[in-house]
Amino acid sequence: MGQRSVPSRLPTRSPVAGLRRRGLSFPEVLAQSVSALAPSAAIVVVPSIVLVESGAATLPAFVVATLLVLLVGWCLTQFGRRMAAVGGTYSYTAKGLGPVGALVGGWALLVGYAAVAMSALTGAAVYTAGLLGARPTPGVVAVLAAGLGVLATLCTVRGIQLSARVALALEVLSIGVVLAVLGVLLLGARGGPGSAAPVVDAPVTWGGVAVAVVLGVTGFMGFESAATLGVEARRPLVAVPRAVLWTPAVAGLLFVAATAAQVVLLRAAPLDVLTSPVPVAELADREGLVLLRRVLDLGIAASFLACVTGSTNALGRVLFSMGREGVLPARLGRTHDRFETPHVALAVVLPAVVGVPVVALLAGGGPRAVLTASLTVSAFGYVVAYVLACLAMPLFLRRIGELTAPAAAGGLVAGGGGLVVLVGAMAGITVSGDRAVVVVFLAAMLPGLAWTAWLRLRDPGRLRPVGVYDTATASSVLPGSVPAGRRR
Repeated sequence: MGQRSVPSRLPTRSPVAGLRRRGLSFPEVLAQSVSALAPSAAIVVVPSIVLVESGAATLPAFVVATLLVLLVGWCLTQFGRRMAAVGGTYSYTAKGLGPVGALVGGWALLVGYAAVAMSALTGAAVYTAGLLGARPTPGVVAVLAAGLGVLATLCTVRGIQLSARVALALEVLSIGVVLAVLGVLLLGARGGPGSAAPVVDAPVTWGGVAVAVVLGVTGFMGFESAATLGVEARRPLVAVPRAVLWTPAVAGLLFVAATAAQVVLLRAAPLDVLTSPVPVAELADREGLVLLRRVLDLGIAASFLACVTGSTNALGRVLFSMGREGVLPARLGRTHDRFETPHVALAVVLPAVVGVPVVALLAGGGPRAVLTASLTVSAFGYVVAYVLACLAMPLFLRRIGELTAPAAAGGLVAGGGGLVVLVGAMAGITVSGDRAVVVVFLAAMLPGLAWTAWLRLRDPGRLRPVGVYDTATASSVLPGSVPAGRRR
């Protein structure tokens, strides 16, 4: 059996140098995916949104969404076991579909991360208002969102190590509180159908199923964000795949259970509870669970804030990767000397993440409308990125001579299934008359598509470095084992 050839020289500097290399343990890598997904907030907020949009299709759609996301996660682990990237699915897609496919998927990922951070910031402000005993009017929520945005900015620029541990602990506690509240409400459930029952039991349609699956996927968005920590994780080829697969597996069980509970509870509730910004908290209030309501508000607000920091951390690292490759301004590839974070990229995106929902609220948008619209836009972005990464996976494995039949089938099923759901959801939303969300998503995608086309036609040389990932350096091997390359 022949031995693999060893390169005669190693570089003295990694292409993604500047980040805190090999500093994060597995719990901290896992915490990135968990915080970006924000399971305790998602299992309280997303099911009621889906019920309003899709009625009786909600529970089966969550099961389908869970299976689809698990298959996507498995596809991503095929990359994660073989390369340590900073750009997450953007860098993965480059290895199978090339730079053009990667830039389309990368821009969709940026839209997804930014929009879900906006949605989470709105949610954090809504639940903080409840915790303070204030009515979640647009003005109150806008002021709280601005303050929480400043806090999130400080956390992301200073680094994720401490915030990751705190976020993971808070999520575990918050999930416990959510399950306790749902359990108490189920035990105390009484009476027949309420005025919300016609909405909860609305007939199943194909468009409704597609919309429900896409919105169901929103509950998992960010699960793959651990893939942006390939440089910072201590054992990236082990820690990242585990985090990417374990997170949706556990979250899926929680989602299905919480959705089933809320279908029962909200069917018996008044319509104004179903359509309120905080349906489960409203139910707890009406049952006299005042203390549990306050604890729930605290836990969900903390979970949403963790989602803001987790999503912007991932967003900043994708921009950092694009800056290092030269497809976006090189300044985006700079890191902070002390905190070793992509502070320039974060400084570019955080004003938009905070400013857009604040302006929308001050302009008169309802908190639930702002939260739902930004969540739907983010879902479209994520699904586009997931579809392209899944289709890239078999091509990547074929290129390196490791393609198997299950991998080929898994990539095609995940990619094809995601594409069908995406097209169906866009069509369903357009037919229902809410085409503004689709227009906003397409408008958000347009600059990225135009820039990609310009690079491909006018400056193709800048596309060659796309897909940069961490590589071994002379300092990472035993002295004298491999010569170092000359410093350029």
